[in-house]
Amino acid sequence: MQRPAFLDRFLTHPAERPALRWQGRTSTYGQLRALGERTAGWLREQGVGPGDRVGIQLDNGPELVAAHLGCMALGAVRVPLNRHYRAAELAPILEDADLRLLITPVPEFAPGVRSAPAPGEGAPTGNWAGPTDVTAVLFTSGTTGRPKGAPQTWRMWESNLDALAERWELGADDVLWLMLPCFHTHGLVLGLHGTWLRGACVQLEEHLRVEPPPAGITHVFGVPTYYRRWLPGMEAEPARYAGVRLWVSGSDGLPAALSDAIHAALGRRVLERYGMTETVMITSNPGRGDRRAGSVGTALRDTHVRVVDGEVQVRGPGVFGGYWPRPDPSAFTADGYFRTGDAGELDADGYLRIVGRKKDLVIVGGVNVAPAEVEAVLAGVTGVAMVGVCGVPDDDLGEVVAAAVVADGSLPEPEVRRALERAALGLSGLKRPRQVVFVEALPRNALGKLQRSRLAAEVFANPGCINRAK
Repeated sequence: MQRPAFLDRFLTHPAERPALRWQGRTSTYGQLRALGERTAGWLREQGVGPGDRVGIQLDNGPELVAAHLGCMALGAVRVPLNRHYRAAELAPILEDADLRLLITPVPEFAPGVRSAPAPGEGAPTGNWAGPTDVTAVLFTSGTTGRPKGAPQTWRMWESNLDALAERWELGADDVLWLMLPCFHTHGLVLGLHGTWLRGACVQLEEHLRVEPPPAGITHVFGVPTYYRRWLPGMEAEPARYAGVRLWVSGSDGLPAALSDAIHAALGRRVLERYGMTETVMITSNPGRGDRRAGSVGTALRDTHVRVVDGEVQVRGPGVFGGYWPRPDPSAFTADGYFRTGDAGELDADGYLRIVGRKKDLVIVGGVNVAPAEVEAVLAGVTGVAMVGVCGVPDDDLGEVVAAAVVADGSLPEPEVRRALERAALGLSGLKRPRQVVFVEALPRNALGKLQRSRLAAEVFANPGCINRAK
């Protein structure tokens, strides 16, 4: 099979060109390619072959980079996993993914799946060509609470990342400061692979650094929570942030007031864009030109966006072909547009504004949380009759999870509350409710469906109700 064009470009970048900075050390493209080939040999020793799926549950760092490069060299399909997921959160993904190997420091979270330490030195191998164009399967939160597998192809990524580089005027001489976790589209695809496709350099961090950017950084990817934490430094010492040409925000809407405050401090407007796991990026404000606060910009090259009955729908080369291994025919319209589930408005100039979410997701610090997943955990607690989960505003994270509980009267309320807290420990941190209130009934419509918007407005917007629950 002909090697994907993405890999051809990665393999022809000058060997001496800087590719990765990590904790004061710089690796070149030649060294990354050699690392990929050695790790491919290690994977083969573990029984992995081309087309096999490999789970990668690692923090940002050299081990994660090696795991991805090894899979690329061998032609294995990567399944990036949230490093903070607990066993119950991983279980449905592992059931669907049918992994050949799971690379994780916490093998006890994966009963029945072969686990291994981070990749080490192996006999060099790897032809840098896979048997199919599918290079990864990213699992995304669904409204049912069960994650959905979204296969990613090299063609999706190459088309989309080239369009973004063009829109943002990025080139091989740029240096990205990347601290987003590399288990989802924002960090993995736009960050690592966007850099590798251009032959540019990425300074990778394990987690958020609330300090001025290091020398030489030209662009930064972040989520609104990052910008909230950077703002005091930007206002106090704007000169130390002035070297960054492009600040990009995504994964959640950047509040206009925050965007204006950064603009006042730095004289530059943060660039907002819009995308999803299923589509990579859909729209973006321009690198140069009219960046409109509150808007996520216009459609990328070769991408078609429309709003039908208030819902944003998209078609183009960056859109995936459908969920795997559990297809959802309702995800696409009859004429081939993907239904994003987001509510939006297009103005006369083609600028898109996201005005809400039709899907019941809570976005906590840029991370999607499915309320149904949290409800399923809490509903199993003894003493709980019903539970409803929604998002409530938070000054730092944008939103946090809140739970309204109807008790069945079999146990005292303090005992039920302690049991709920214990049950929530089975969820990763951002999914755990920050507020829990006890109510007599949950708001429902005439058909008995829980109304989350009313839950947020009638329960958690009522200070008296929250105070009684403390």
